Amino acid sequence: MLNHHTHLLLASASPRRRQIITSLGLPYTIGVSPTDEEAVQALYRGLADGLAQWTAAHKALGALTMPESQGALVVAADTTVLLDDQVLGKPRDEEHARQLLRSLRGRWHRVVTGVIVCALKNGQITMFGASQATPVLMRPYSDAEIDAYIASGDPMDKAGAYGIQNPDFQPTERIDGCYLNVVGLPLGTLTGLLARFDVQPLAPHVADPACPCCPWSTRLLKNEATHV
Repeated sequence: MLNHHTHLLLASASPRRRQIITSLGLPYTIGVSPTDEEAVQALYRGLADGLAQWTAAHKALGALTMPESQGALVVAADTTVLLDDQVLGKPRDEEHARQLLRSLRGRWHRVVTGVIVCALKNGQITMFGASQATPVLMRPYSDAEIDAYIASGDPMDKAGAYGIQNPDFQPTERIDGCYLNVVGLPLGTLTGLLARFDVQPLAPHVADPACPCCPWSTRLLKNEATHV
């Protein structure tokens, strides 16, 4: 059984996920999975809500082939943006980003993040996964605001072409659920999966009544305001 001394390998290049996982107080390293996400997603035949967890699972399996995964607990995540059950991926270029942002403007959509925690021990893979969905309402931002946001470069590496935490664009009017799920790594979901390996957060957290599924969100919101 793994314990709280086990270090984590975060299979992600996302600075947002790195910031979030740091709040757990657990030792971790970063390693980008060699998985071809587009090829993996092209093979998916299930419901749109399951795509994020499917992709995260393949990221995790790819990370297990890396030397850095030796003795580590691999954490992988993937986030999809769903508008009327249509998956809105990362923008191909600036014009695509503009189309995505216009399609979301003033409308509700869902952000689904799939999280996987796995380990390789004695040649056997142990893997647990879960997904979380958060409904999000976008505000009625203008075309000029879209153009300024695209010019900043921020939307180009994000599903749906937006980051909820962006302090200038501030695209959302309301969310109905976990804020950190929309950012890309719901800690409530992650800590539940870590517990399956007998791993617990070492850092204290502060309860947030506005987001009971993720008691770290108050502190993370403050951190994002100062670091983004």
